[in-house]
Amino acid sequence: MTTIVANREMMASDSMVSLEHKGIWYPAIKLVRGPGLIAGASGDGADSFRFLKWAAIGMKGPIPKWTDTTSDDQILALVLKEDGIYCFSAGDSEPERIEADYFAVGSGSKAANIAMKYGADPVQAVRDAMLVDLFTGGEVQVLKLRV
Repeated sequence: MTTIVANREMMASDSMVSLEHKGIWYPAIKLVRGPGLIAGASGDGADSFRFLKWAAIGMKGPIPKWTDTTSDDQILALVLKEDGIYCFSAGDSEPERIEADYFAVGSGSKAANIAMKYGADPVQAVRDAMLVDLFTGGEVQVLKLRV
């Protein structure tokens, strides 16, 4: 899967897309900037790509068509705006606000959330997740809300 981590200032992610049935991985962009937001997506590669394209245009227009809407793991995304962190999954009509100062999604989210609880920023939280999650790796990507 991947690890996406946000606090109220920035979002960070790994860059590894794994094809576990083939035993290979490749680097990919997992974060985008849209009008007034930053978004990051985890889950199915094609659905993540569609979500990021939609987020880059401000989540305007119709919600993308997902490969499968029966699983929360299909697409799980974070959206960071001035007023907070939001979570989005397949089947949602819009992102839901998370009432927290930080949050992580993806296969390394447990490790990343613990790292954030103990003072790590999103970049360090992704690096910490890489130590324990086989599906989090590659270079760390970072976008700050205020440029």
